Amino acid sequence: MRNRWARVGVVVATLVVVNFAARLVLRIASGASEDVEFTTALSSLVAMGLVVAVAGFLTSRRYLPSVTAGDLFFDILFASLLVTLVGPFVSGGTPFGSGAGQWIIQLLVCVGALIVGGAIGVLLAVAFGLDPKSRAWGAYASQVKLPAKKAQPTKPGKRTQGAKKRPSAKR
Repeated sequence: MRNRWARVGVVVATLVVVNFAARLVLRIASGASEDVEFTTALSSLVAMGLVVAVAGFLTSRRYLPSVTAGDLFFDILFASLLVTLVGPFVSGGTPFGSGAGQWIIQLLVCVGALIVGGAIGVLLAVAFGLDPKSRAWGAYASQVKLPAKKAQPTKPGKRTQGAKKRPSAKR
């Protein structure tokens, strides 16, 4: 169990570092315009989504979907809360400086971006057949050989049950 929490901790720490690095870039470039702030925030969300996608892909290759979903849930929950509650202090603000409504919107955007990233990672692993369920079904399919149907010879002039009578063409 400790190993699972260590993986969750590493993913959360990576997500927080990515976001804090983007916030530090904005703080250093203090005269940044709104376009630069938007671009930096968007690139931070995309990078965080990629981190969660890789984590989801790697976790779903090794563990069942229930374990993968649980790990990604905690990754997304802890990272989103840390990014929205502690992140504004890194960039020189406060979490609720613009109001609680703005903080909730930031939290929901962060959670949404991370959920999309995690879903993409897990679905890629499933699509490539790398998850345990797909591998198990593949192993089962290779072990089970269905008997081939033998074609029953038909006598000339007799119709089989499934054959339809063709209308004769009149000339």
